[in-house]
This record gives sequence, structure tokens and C-alpha cells, in this order.
Amino acid sequence: MPTVPGARYCHNCGAPLSPEATAPQTERRYVTVLFGDLSDFTTWSESLDPERVSSVTDRLLAECVSAVNEFGGHVDKLTGDGLMAVFGAPLSHEDDAERAVRAAQAMQKRVRRLLKAESGGGLPIGLRIGLYSGLVVAGMQANLEYTVIGDTVNTAARVCAVASVGTVWAGAETMRATKHTAAWRRLTPVRLKGKREPVDVFQLLGLEDEPGTRASLGDTASFIGRDAEIGRVTGRLEAVIDRGEPLVLIHTAEAGMGKTRFAREVRTIATERGARVLTVRVAPYGEGRRFGPLADLVRKAAGLRFDDDRATAEAKLRRIADGHADHGECRLNIALLLGLLGHGRPGATDRPGGFTGQQSDAYTIPEAVAELITHMATQGPLVLNIDDLHTASADGIDALGVALAKIHGPVLVLLYGRPELTRSSGVLTRISEAEVHPLPPLTGADAARLLREFLGGGRLPKPDEDRLLGFAQGNPYYLAELVTLLTEQGLLTGDGDQWRLAAGSLTGRVLSRDLAQVLGARIDALTPSARALLRAASIFGDAVPPEAAQLLEKEVPGEFDRALQELLDRRMLRRRSYGGYRFVTPLLRQAAYAPIGKADAAHAHAEIARWAADTELEGQSADDLVVFHAEQAVTLAKEVEIEAIDEVWNVLPLAVEAVRKQAARAMDASEPERAVALLNGVERLAPLSSDDRLLRGRALTRLGRTEEAEAEIEGLAIDIGLIVPADENEHADHEEHPSGRLFGDDFPEDEAELVAQLLLLRGRLHRYKGELQDARTAWTAALALSRREGLAGPRCDAQCRIGLLDFLAGHLSEAEARFLDAYDTAFGVGDDKRLAWALQHRAWVLVARGDFDGADDVLREAAKAFARQMDLVGRAWVRGVSAFALLMAGRFTEAKRLSDVFMPIGERSGDVFAVGLLRAIGAAAQVGLGIPAGADAAARKSFRDFERIDDDWGRGFAKYVRALAARSIGALDHALDLAAGAEAYGAKTGHPLLISLAHNLRGRCALEAGDWAAAEAAAEEALALVTDDVLEPGRAANTALLADVRAAKGDRAEALRMLGAIAAHFDEPSLGRPRRAIVARYAQLLDEDGQVEEARKWALTALKSFGEDPEATAWAEGYLERASVS
Repeated sequence: MPTVPGARYCHNCGAPLSPEATAPQTERRYVTVLFGDLSDFTTWSESLDPERVSSVTDRLLAECVSAVNEFGGHVDKLTGDGLMAVFGAPLSHEDDAERAVRAAQAMQKRVRRLLKAESGGGLPIGLRIGLYSGLVVAGMQANLEYTVIGDTVNTAARVCAVASVGTVWAGAETMRATKHTAAWRRLTPVRLKGKREPVDVFQLLGLEDEPGTRASLGDTASFIGRDAEIGRVTGRLEAVIDRGEPLVLIHTAEAGMGKTRFAREVRTIATERGARVLTVRVAPYGEGRRFGPLADLVRKAAGLRFDDDRATAEAKLRRIADGHADHGECRLNIALLLGLLGHGRPGATDRPGGFTGQQSDAYTIPEAVAELITHMATQGPLVLNIDDLHTASADGIDALGVALAKIHGPVLVLLYGRPELTRSSGVLTRISEAEVHPLPPLTGADAARLLREFLGGGRLPKPDEDRLLGFAQGNPYYLAELVTLLTEQGLLTGDGDQWRLAAGSLTGRVLSRDLAQVLGARIDALTPSARALLRAASIFGDAVPPEAAQLLEKEVPGEFDRALQELLDRRMLRRRSYGGYRFVTPLLRQAAYAPIGKADAAHAHAEIARWAADTELEGQSADDLVVFHAEQAVTLAKEVEIEAIDEVWNVLPLAVEAVRKQAARAMDASEPERAVALLNGVERLAPLSSDDRLLRGRALTRLGRTEEAEAEIEGLAIDIGLIVPADENEHADHEEHPSGRLFGDDFPEDEAELVAQLLLLRGRLHRYKGELQDARTAWTAALALSRREGLAGPRCDAQCRIGLLDFLAGHLSEAEARFLDAYDTAFGVGDDKRLAWALQHRAWVLVARGDFDGADDVLREAAKAFARQMDLVGRAWVRGVSAFALLMAGRFTEAKRLSDVFMPIGERSGDVFAVGLLRAIGAAAQVGLGIPAGADAAARKSFRDFERIDDDWGRGFAKYVRALAARSIGALDHALDLAAGAEAYGAKTGHPLLISLAHNLRGRCALEAGDWAAAEAAAEEALALVTDDVLEPGRAANTALLADVRAAKGDRAEALRMLGAIAAHFDEPSLGRPRRAIVARYAQLLDEDGQVEEARKWALTALKSFGEDPEATAWAEGYLERASVS
């Protein structure tokens, strides 16, 4: 009877529905499809009575269906003379391909047995089977029937059609997935209908007795991180041997934590201590599951294979009994043990497992096994390793519990399973007095050691290592699969001992097929409501914000709390400390998300985008969620060609608006590259507006991608009919523009703002290209337009831009006037951000005049305004200007610290001027601190930065810093050459500060070289530049230079007078030379003049004077120490 889609209970009788009935409408699943076909069925059946045909085929197909169900498959359909089955849908297992192969082998055996019994093998029919693994779409077809669809299904059917009668053929993927447990023979590739190329096929030759185990890098790596657990087992083994009494340990862990490897290590250790070890793995399928673990123990104890006959089994069991006869009366129930192995009495019809089927089996069979184990323990200690116990049936665990309770002697029993073994199976009530110990995830250090093993002793950079280990979450198998997959994809590469992880390699799908099956099986083992909630959570991504609870509740109405608790208990989700939930590993999220159909996922992503657009999120930008989910929705909708009228497309405007906000924030955070990437991404979804294109032009300009920026600007200018002048005369050259308008026409207010911003951007582009006059022209045009149209924002920006050009050209008064106009304009409209930039720019002028107090005041006010706007970049720029001011004042340590802090922000912003200046500040501060090493190289880099933007002021300042470094190491001639170069650039710009600094340095070098005339000329030239608005700190360094020249020429009295006047301001900064150095020089001259007491006084004052100078400090300390001794 059809069911209501999505229902969990039958609407007719109320009974719980099967897994396929409660499965989602559409899922993408990796499965193995089995087709079985009775050969020559039509020919055989046409000559027989229909009842006879029906009877035989019913029994044959019933055996096939039974085998499919026994191994966990799903019978999709019966085809009259065959069937189609699926392994991996609606529920998946870790070993679906192996289950399909085992089911196919069982089907062949049972069909042959039934045909032989039917007519002695004379029926002219047989079974051919085809297997093929791959991706399918699974779900309810027409809301009536669960099925799977896809090329995998068609190929499996065609492989079956060409297979030989009585054989199992499979495709390459099925063979690869089972080669560790099945033997295959490669056949000649076959041509199949609908396939362009021949298909590789393989014939099944046989299967291993026990279920296969996953193969990975961890199988050969050293055993790492389990010292405590191994030590515990070793101690318990010693206790068992000493006391002669059995003990049971249960180890639980999630898939991949290394239970099977742990059992292997235990086997080695126990064997070394003289114990015999019997290791079995519990199969989750097959006949006789009730007593399967006990039967496997008997086989291992007797050294039997699954296909050994009754006579062989009986002989080996009697040999055990005879070997223990001297230990008392042998009570081994050999007949019962043979029945357990499937060998009934001769001539009797075997039942599965060979039992009577009576209730007494539950006690007599486990007792018989216990007797066998006890007898074996009389010859020495015994260790039982029983793995994957969580797959045993409840009856199977009951039977094992009875057996273990009856065992005597030195027997250590180690049981391994998933956490559900103790959580839900009731194992602790069935197996009393057992110790339970979890195998925890590897610690960070142990996981790192294991990773290095996987890399052959190589190492990853620490950030890459941390990201990879964070993904694996201490799970050895996850880590091994990640390394294997990333290496195969070329994303994890090594060169000798050095490895690297490609950028972005962990952001996409990094699930290997094996790992996907492991995690998929965990997910499918959840209750339907928990599984539905996990899939809904996976749409959000690795983390789910706390506000999303209401949205998720709709997926599991009335069951949200219970389903959520199940996911937390099973450690699939964990609570975040700041609210919401997170997948325990991104791999689990990928496994939960992967099966969701693309159309369903598109609608789910669209719903989240709409929800996020209307939701205030705490600690997270809703825009980020809107953009991510809108892009996912649209991309998936395009892939599956969802109709244009579908509501999924309505998220496009939401995405565009959110991206605009994100890109603006990225620019504010000095991340222009991210802004470009965001806008490029959204452009693939919808055309960009003019404002968006303008924003992208700004970002491209900052990145130095001038050609792209220019193309963006020109395209936008053409679209709005604007002629952007390259110089002041361009209007005369273009009386009419083919697009329609002349520059200078009146614009609607909203368009005038755009034009002004475009002109500002055009000017910035010229500035980055070193075209200063063109930049001034564009900014002047923007200023004129802004004044005419009353545009406060563009007016502030234009004044600040032109003011900076004036400052760099040495026109300090004009620059300050522009900055003050920008400040007043911003203040008038309450624009805190532009007000702060105007203040920050004005600080440059104040520093150049030596007004350090004034600069400090405006920078403090700017910092407060930026803080009110939460503008981190603006605040960082305040620190950058402060670094320059500190350098000029002689506070080198703090200047170096600020330049180092601000440098990454400058580099990220793409502001070449800022980067060049900060390099130069850092290098100059190093020299000032007496650490010249590396300063010249940094200043050279700074010079190249300024070369890139053709900035003469910057080039001159970089030359000045190089001259400082040369002088500090005694290379006076080189220092003089560099200082002359700095002077030349200063002359080109007319900047008084740069010229003054270069003159002073040239004079110092000349003085130290003994050229007093050149030194005096340099000092006088520098002082001649001083205007009335330059304060005392701006005059001190050059006055001190002139005083040193006077002293060198023998006029000590004049020198002392000049230096004394400067020393009186010992607690103030001085521009270009630390005040401490000047005061120490004053004390030195006093000592030379015989004024010892005054010299001591001023030497002490030097140590308290403003600024840093290692040489002056060392002289003053030494002088005072010598004076105190004398």
C-alpha cells in the first residue's frame, strides 16, 4: 500500500514504516547494485504447466531474496525470472560492496542446491549475477515505490546479461572495494549497450571466510598513542596468569579509532608472553548469527576452515579432547559443537547452525563452547580477541555472555565494539563483571607523530599540520584516508622531508569512498528523526548558529529535543561554548550532506538564505550566511536545471545585497583581494550595479591591478555617459561625447555622487601609477563637482587626497588648510569616519613642523573617532602615523613595534605607500637602536615600493634611511652619496622636512670626516628652510649640528651657549635627532671645558632626556660611573 511521503508511520494501521518508506524523497547514494537472472527460463517454462513453473521459480527467488536480506541488502524488484537488489540504500553499511558479493555467492550456492534437490541437477536453467558499484539517485518514485535510478543500475543489468551461467561478474569498482576479501579473475572487457567504451569486468572466484577489514596507511605505520591502554591489557594478562581466573575487558571506540589494530597489537604482546590467542570478528550478516561468534571461536580453537567437512571437524575436535584427557574427565560435547558448526547427524537435514531450535540451545551450546575454552586453558593462558561485537544480534550477545560466565582458568577476554555496544545493546547486563574502557582519540602530539609516519618522516608547516589534524580529530583512520586522498589529488605534496598542503585543499569535499561508507553507515544507524535532523544541520555547514533551532525543528516536528540529544550522545554534534552546534569533524558533515539530492539541497540552501536575511545573528554576520547559501542554491539549481519560475531563484537579490555589504567590509578591513573575489562571485549570479563596479574598481586599484581597474573605470564611465578628464584641458578636446553628455553637465543627485566617486577613483589610479598631475586634475574635478552639488563625503575625500599631494610637495600650509576644510565639512554632517581621516592626515603636517604635542592630540582624537566607527583599518593607520612621529622624536623602540604591527595590515590593503613607509620607519628605528644589520636591505625594499608608484618623497626618505645605516657602520663616503641622493629627491618635491633631514645627515657625515666647512654649510642650509610656524623641536637638530661645527672650529663658548639653549628643553622631543643625544653632547663639552659639576649634572639629565640613543646613554652612564669613583 502506498505511504504518505515523509511519513514515519503507516496512515492505515499506525505501524512503524520500513527504512525505505521513511527515507527522504531523493538521495544521492553510492551503492552496489545486484542483478540476478535465471538463464534459459523462457525456453524451459514454455513447455511446462504454469503451476509447476510458478512453484520452482517461487522457491528459487525466495532463496535469492533470503540471501539479499540476510546480508543487509534491499530487494528493489522481482522481474519474473530474476531480481534487482541494492546494497547501500535505503540504509548503508561500511562494507556494502562486500555484502553484495557475499549475497551473490550465497545465491549461487542456494540456487544450485535447490536445483539439484528438485531434479538431480537436470533442470536446464541456472543463475547469472551481475554487480556494479557507483552513484545512484534513490527515493520514492512517483510517491509510490522506493527505488534507485542511474547509470549504475543500467550497467549492472547489462553486466548480468553477459555473465556466464552460474557465475558472478562485477565491474571494476566492486572488484576494487572487495579485493582484500575476494578473489577475482580479470575477463576481457565487454561492450555493453549504451557504453561508448568497453567495460572492465571480473569473475568471482572465491571469498575469505571472515569479513574483510579496511586497508589504510595505518596498517603499516608504527603503533602510536596507546601506551596506557596496552599497559592496562598487559597488566590484566599478568593478573589472569597469576590468579588462574578469567577476566573480561571491553574496549569501545568510534569507527577508525583503531580497535582492530589494537587487537592485533594485543595478539603480538600476548603471544610474546606465552599465551595462545584466538581472534574472531563478528559478522553482521549470514546464517546462524545467533551463535556466530561462538562458532567462530570453535573454528579458531580447532584450526578449522568454513568449508571443512564434518569428518575433518570431528577429527580435530576429538584431537583436542584427547589432548586434554590427562586434566580430568573430558566432558566436551563434540556432537553439539559439530552442530554449532553446521554439521548435523549423518543423513539428517541440516538446519542453519545445526541446532534443534529448542530453547535449551541458548544454554547448552554456550556451555559446550565454554567447556572447550576451559579445556584449552589448562595447557596455558588463553586470550580471546572478539572484534566488532556491536554487530552481533542481541541473542548472539546473550549466548556469548552465557559462555563467558562458564569459562574457568587463565583466560583474558577482550571484546571490541562501537560505543553503542555499551550504550544500547545491554552488553553490561549480559556480560557481568566486565571492565569497560574507551579508546579515546589520539592526543595532538600523538596525532602529529602519526602524521609524520604517514609522510615518511616528513613534516608539514605548523599551520597546515594543525588544519589537517583538526579535520581528523584524533581519528587514525580519518587521518590516513585524508593523507591518501590529498596525496592522490596532488594537494598534499612532498619534497624530501618538507611537505606542503595546497591552499583551500580542505574546503572542498575530502571524503574518500571508504571513509564516506564508514561515516554513512554511522549516519544510517541513527533513528529516522535524528538522521533527518543531522542532514538538515549539514545544509548549514560545519556549524549551526543557535538562532537556527526554530528552523531545524520544522524538519522533525515534536521530536527535535530527542533527536538532538541522540546526535550529541553519539558524538556527531557538539555544543559550541558561544552557542549553537558544530559537527565533531567536517568529514562527518560532508558525509551527512553528500546524499542529499541537488534539487532538495538547492531549496534547503535557499530557505536558509531567506531566513538569514531576516535574522539577527549573535557573533556572526548574517550576510556571510546569505551569500554562502544563496550561491549554493543557485549553483545547484543551475546544475539540475530547476525551472526559472521556481522560488529558489528569488534568493539572487538577497545574495547581491549581502555581497555588497561583505565587499564593503572587506575593503574597510584592508582586504581588497577578498572584496574582488566576492564581487566576481556574485557577478556570476547577477549583473553588478554601478556602485558594485565602483567598489571593485577601488579594490583592484589597491591591489595594483591597474589595467583591470582602468578597464572597470572606463567601462563604468562609458555606461553613464561620462568623460573622465586625464588633464585640465581634456574638456576642450571633447566637445561632444558619443554616449551623450559632456563632463560638467548637471547630474541628478544620486548620479552626481557616483560621478564624484568615479573621479576620486580615477585620481587614485593615477596616483598608484605615479601620474601625480593627472591625479590632482581628477581630484580637483571631483572637488568642484562635490562643492557644486553639495556632496559632503566626496568633498572631504577630494580635499584629503589633494592635501596629501600638497604635503608631499612641501606645501605644508596649503595641505593643512585642505585637511581643516575636510574636518569642518565632515564635522558639519556628523561623518565620524571622514573626520578621523582628516585629523590623521593633519598629523603629518604637525609632525613635519615639530609640533609633536599637537600631532599627539589630533591622533588621539582620530583614534577615538575611528573607534566609534569600529574602523580597525583607520585605527591601524593612526598607529602608522604615530610610528613616523615616534621615529622623528627619537622613540625608536615604540616606532619599530608599531611599524611591525601595522605592516601586515598595509600589505593586506595593497597600499604601496604605506608599506614602503613602514619598511623605512622600521629600518631607521633599527639604526637608532644601534642594530644596523638588515636596515639597508629593508630600506632598499622600501625604495622599490616607492619606485613602483613613482613617489619622489618616498624614494628620498628611503635614501635617507640607507644613509643613516651607512653612517652607523662608519661608511661615511657611501653615506654622503646616499644623503646627496635624498637631498635631490627632496629638492624635486620641495618638502622641507625631507630636505632638512638630508641636510642634517650630510652635515653630520662631513663633520665626522673633518670637513667643517661642508658641515657648516649643510647646517645653515637646513636652518634657512625653517619658517616661522616651525616650533623649537623642529629647529633643535640642525642648531645642534651648527653648535658641533662651532666647537670643532674652536668656538667652544658659542657651542655651549647654543647647546645649553637646546638642553633646557631636555624633556621635549626634537625632530630628526634624539634630544638625549644633544643633551649628552652638551655634558661632554662642559667636561672638556673643565666645568665638571655642570657636566655631571647634565650627564645625569641626559639619562632622563626625551628619546633613545644607545651611544649617548652609554657615554653618560660611563661618565657618571667614572666621576663617582674619582
